[in-house]
Amino acid sequence: MNVVVVGGGFGGVKIALQLANKKDVSVTLVTKGSNFEYHGALYRTATGSSPLEVAIPLRDIFDHAKNVSVVLDEVSTIDTKRQNVHSTTGNSYSYDALVLAMGNQVNYFGIEGMDKHSQSMITVPDTVQLRYKLVELAKSNKIAHPHIVIVGAGATGVELAGDIQQFANSVTSKYAKNNKQFRVSIIEGADRVLPMLRPKLSEKALMRLSKLGVSVRLNTRVNSCEPGKLCLEVGEISADLIVWTAGSRIVDFYHDNAQYFELERGRVAVDQFLRAKGHKNIYVIGDNAATEYSGMAQTALHHAKFVSRNLLRMSKGVPPVAFRARKPIYVVPVGPRWAVLQDGKKMVSGYQAWLVRRRADLWIFKNFAPYKKAIVQWRRGNKKAKI
Repeated sequence: MNVVVVGGGFGGVKIALQLANKKDVSVTLVTKGSNFEYHGALYRTATGSSPLEVAIPLRDIFDHAKNVSVVLDEVSTIDTKRQNVHSTTGNSYSYDALVLAMGNQVNYFGIEGMDKHSQSMITVPDTVQLRYKLVELAKSNKIAHPHIVIVGAGATGVELAGDIQQFANSVTSKYAKNNKQFRVSIIEGADRVLPMLRPKLSEKALMRLSKLGVSVRLNTRVNSCEPGKLCLEVGEISADLIVWTAGSRIVDFYHDNAQYFELERGRVAVDQFLRAKGHKNIYVIGDNAATEYSGMAQTALHHAKFVSRNLLRMSKGVPPVAFRARKPIYVVPVGPRWAVLQDGKKMVSGYQAWLVRRRADLWIFKNFAPYKKAIVQWRRGNKKAKI
């Protein structure tokens, strides 16, 4: 069975690993980058941690996999009758089973100027660029109190806001006589921060942000973005750096090949086996699949394990089993050594929740590397990059 996997994120890499060295299975992993990137820890890269924590070379992950070929390429079109996908470079990849695990891309919701005048952090290079800009502001003698405005109070925005001041302190302690105080603001259109959590935890996170000196404006819509300024529905707010964390969407591939895919609530409709509706051998997993809890790393890993098991079952002539969603655990750090946690009805906040998050980070790395290597990767989160 020839399996083509498109995407080098959580779902794509995990399913290729699940099928590694399986008898009568050949896997081609097509991905744009040479590293697996752990996006859940990008905020730490932005605020001083080593980027080596969040980037694992794919050659290291698959060095033992004799039946997995990693190809650096970008898929653009699909031919379902001939069962192949074509790339922007003119290459073609034939499949018996196709797994699309392509992740998300930034979504500015059509807000004028936001793409040109704000900084995103959806990739490691974007995030390293953001850190560079924060360092320059901290070192600058021209701006006494740099104002950082973060658009979006989801997990990424809250995580970043909670760590900026400590990072600024570490920079200015090295380059200046006195620590420079940043002003950090969050702009959120909803009526609370972390709207995916229970209101009680949202309130705790808001109180924590306030204690850290972060200003939060809720129920506030952004109309447009100009250099150094956000124009709101009511008034405007100036900023030395604007960071966009408020939205993502499925990749353009599905719109470019719309004749093959049905969209549902902005994601790709799938059947009970996570196959794209109307197809018997095309699977959509991870952020782009219209399933409950899509958008979480835990969900992408669950998708990958499920589809790989079914592919192996079918290769042996055994009928596939139906998918069952698994409720994820939400853990969001809010500043150094503090987090909020939601596990079903269980809610925890503070240092204990932060410890759970660090253990969860280790669990993520153990999905992609042997235990000893995973420990090394995990410990890099405690190391600071040179500034």
